[in-house]
Amino acid sequence: MKVAAFVGSPRPDGVTDAVVRQVLRGAEDTGADTTLFHIGLLHIMGCHACMKCRKTGVCVLDDDMRPLFEELRKADCIILGTPIYFYYMTAQMKAFTDRLFSLIGEGFKSRLGRKKTVFVVTQGAEKPELFINQIDSMKEAWGMAGLDIIETVQVCALESAEEVMEDEELMRQAFLTGVDLCRLGIKVFPASPK
Repeated sequence: MKVAAFVGSPRPDGVTDAVVRQVLRGAEDTGADTTLFHIGLLHIMGCHACMKCRKTGVCVLDDDMRPLFEELRKADCIILGTPIYFYYMTAQMKAFTDRLFSLIGEGFKSRLGRKKTVFVVTQGAEKPELFINQIDSMKEAWGMAGLDIIETVQVCALESAEEVMEDEELMRQAFLTGVDLCRLGIKVFPASPK
């Protein structure tokens, strides 16, 4: 089993990264081969809406997103992580998400197939319900690309990776989420040919 994680935080050692790494530890505990990509450290351009990918399924932009498409295809399961910045995902995660448009074929069928996905979302605000509409919007967009969110790990009001590590219940839940992802991660639907 191969699990690929994509972290949209521009801070590679922050709260989101710490939680995603714990989910990966749970996946590794089941024997999964895991890879972590820090989107915030890569050069990923925003979608240009040229629509060339609609016919070919391949984005024409030549940047660091190209190899990530292959990683998405190879992975059996996906982990997506982003902090909430000014009421939405980070700009880095938004560029990544917009580029997933090339994975949507005719009839809005995913060229990727259906991938079991865990979503890690972190926020400075204490109230989990504050960004529920934004979180649902992100899940909807990723679902169109074939990333089926089976679990959301929402972390509120923690400001450092150290605080994450000290939260034993959060660490336990994140670890078990990684275990569950691999147990449920069998491919349910094949990739669409178009």
